[in-house]
Amino acid sequence: MKICILLGGASTERNVSIHSGLAVAEALREKKHEFKFLDPATPLKKMGNFIDSLDTISVETQNFDKLKKMQDNYFLKQIDWIKKEKFDIVFNALHGGNGENGVISAVLQIAGIPFTGSEYMASAIAMDKYRTKKLLNSVGVLTPPFELFDSSTESPRSLPFPIVIKPNDVGSSVGLSIVKKEKNILNETKEALKYSGKYIIEKYISGRELTVPIICEETYPLVEIVSKSGIYDYKSKYGLGMNEYLIPPLMDSSVTGKIKMSAKKVWNIFGMRNYGRIDFRLNENNEAFCLEANTLPGMTNASLLPKSAKYSGLEFPDLIEKIITDVLTK
Repeated sequence: MKICILLGGASTERNVSIHSGLAVAEALREKKHEFKFLDPATPLKKMGNFIDSLDTISVETQNFDKLKKMQDNYFLKQIDWIKKEKFDIVFNALHGGNGENGVISAVLQIAGIPFTGSEYMASAIAMDKYRTKKLLNSVGVLTPPFELFDSSTESPRSLPFPIVIKPNDVGSSVGLSIVKKEKNILNETKEALKYSGKYIIEKYISGRELTVPIICEETYPLVEIVSKSGIYDYKSKYGLGMNEYLIPPLMDSSVTGKIKMSAKKVWNIFGMRNYGRIDFRLNENNEAFCLEANTLPGMTNASLLPKSAKYSGLEFPDLIEKIITDVLTK
């Protein structure tokens, strides 16, 4: 097959996306597929220079200031190139921004080009934390109590400490803070507003960090994340040796089953497809609170969905092949 790998993008998760794209490329190479890279934030005439720089980009760093100068709207012009190249499918390895909020998937869908991941509606809802939580509440899925604010709000908060502050529409825990005392709240809201015009304040759920990978409608083993720093933020996610991963977590099978059922309910109500990940916090009473749904989870060496797949005997190249085949056979 001939496959176009979308990676990069004008998002705070740009570097993570690049590493996901490189990992996908290695898998496709092993499976003897032909592929080409495409960055929606780089004009076609500069794509060669971008590709030459890929191996120099670290997943542990962000280039947020540089992102302000980049654009995703080059993609509208790139659609003609995708059609001309006659790719069998586009593998969407983008994270955050227009790559994950439904914009790029909508363009691909309108153009009639097959692509991996969820379609635009599921992505748009999942990327918006406020709408995600409103929808979860409406279908009876537990989620931490929350409030939505923007830069015009003074002294925001009615929830008791500790609280979590995070941008409303940014992934990879960028701009996330756990706040235990009143004196820290203004600094942390300013940090969240660097990345989004709105931010969420939610009740901090003390307990275990869990995620449920779903691949081609099937739930895979849960992954428990034990962060050595005590907070699973961007630095912790992509720093070497910052976490331990338990697959599967040590817990009663009935609890595991309920969490999987809740994850599948979220998957269905959002209309997700192909592959994704649903994140939870489990408190001491074994109540699972859904935090968010990820329609394009990471595909780096540190990413959670590939870890779960590997535990189940699905090696990374086979996982990528399975994801592609799922789209092309439906």
